[in-house]
Amino acid sequence: VETRNGSGAEFVSIVSDLAHKVRNEEDGCTSYVVTRAMGSPEHFAVHARFQDWSAFEGHAETPHLKRAMPRINALLASPLALEIYLEVI
Repeated sequence: VETRNGSGAEFVSIVSDLAHKVRNEEDGCTSYVVTRAMGSPEHFAVHARFQDWSAFEGHAETPHLKRAMPRINALLASPLALEIYLEVI
């Protein structure tokens, strides 16, 4: 995620609340961590881990994610990039 110049702090505020809700309210989420690139106040990554595909799909339908996404999207310098990895080991 790349936020618009000067929007990093607001993004952190929104995703901090979102991460708390995901970790505490979604049983299928085993890890949800937000990181910032060293040296860049505007470049972030969200690392989420779910028990299974159903839990990931359920995450997309939660009220807290649906509430947060319009606010997050308004802060982005470019569209959200999503990469999905499946655990192999």
